[in-house]
Amino acid sequence: MSEIYSVELIDVLKRFGNVVAVDHVNLKIRENEFFSLLGPSGCGKTTTLRIIAGLEEPDEGIVKLYGEDVTDVPTHKRNIGMVFQHLALFPHMNVFDNIAFGLKMRKTPKEEIKRKVKEALEIVKLEGLENRRVNQLSGGQQQRVALARALVIEPEVLLLDEPLGALDLKIRQHMMVELKNIQRRVKTTFIYVTHDQTEAMTMSDRIAIMKDGRIQQIGTPLEIYYRPSNTFVASFIGEAVNLIIGEIGENNVMNTSLGTVYCPEQSIKGKAAVMVRPEMLEIGENLSQVDNLFKGIVQAAIFKGSYIEYRVDVQGTIFIVHKHGIDGMEKFYTPGTLVEIGWKKNSSLTIPV
Repeated sequence: MSEIYSVELIDVLKRFGNVVAVDHVNLKIRENEFFSLLGPSGCGKTTTLRIIAGLEEPDEGIVKLYGEDVTDVPTHKRNIGMVFQHLALFPHMNVFDNIAFGLKMRKTPKEEIKRKVKEALEIVKLEGLENRRVNQLSGGQQQRVALARALVIEPEVLLLDEPLGALDLKIRQHMMVELKNIQRRVKTTFIYVTHDQTEAMTMSDRIAIMKDGRIQQIGTPLEIYYRPSNTFVASFIGEAVNLIIGEIGENNVMNTSLGTVYCPEQSIKGKAAVMVRPEMLEIGENLSQVDNLFKGIVQAAIFKGSYIEYRVDVQGTIFIVHKHGIDGMEKFYTPGTLVEIGWKKNSSLTIPV
């Protein structure tokens, strides 16, 4: 049985003047998937979302929804919902009328509107607030109204463009969990645009990392964090990363400016980077059971609650080490201390430069 794709982009290209905003993007998004487009500002993620919505027309390529070519189909005929950072709620209407707006435009019978709005209010946990004006709601509640308004029309695909960007940290963290729960409940494909990796990693089934209009990698949050396809993805994802550049020769041995580095089995040959996440590094005064060992000076020790971040200078290269748990609290290395850092070769990854 062939897999069902709710959205397919085939070789999609979009220019604005001389700027290529979306550069031959190919993408397949599965039915009922929470899929995020993640990347820095100007990488093309919002333009890609607007092409899926029909708000931008591609210069080249094909857009499909559930296997049907909709490249030339207008937005209002695509059966999609949209939620944006600027929620565009109607301040003169109450919560009920804001949510019901799309149904009224479709000339849905009154009793059906009541039933569907009631269901939508339950889904977003706003029961009892249907008569409230939107300017009487908190930011998080307004976000839920916008989400309910988009879901009540029962779209095949829901597009969300940085919808949590205006919320403060605590509300944003709460809404991340709620959005994922809502997506599981309604079983609708969510396509989410963000520059915030925490949002993408928390909610997504899969993520597409974009840069300069191109997709760099598509994968699960775990795959993208631990198996990035290149140095851009490795550096963009995660709080920090250690990258060591060198030449890999025989027996998976890399020659670097720091000396010899032993790489994991079946490493690529030639110029490459060894990636070691901070939590994979050991720090101490007499390390054993590591394949790669270097001496350095602690430049900074930063307590971050659940872990201590050390910045260690090894011959002019700064390594970032995260020491978690009670072990990290028992032995604290102050700046200026001579330490050893090291890692097992299979805790690292070699990636092309």
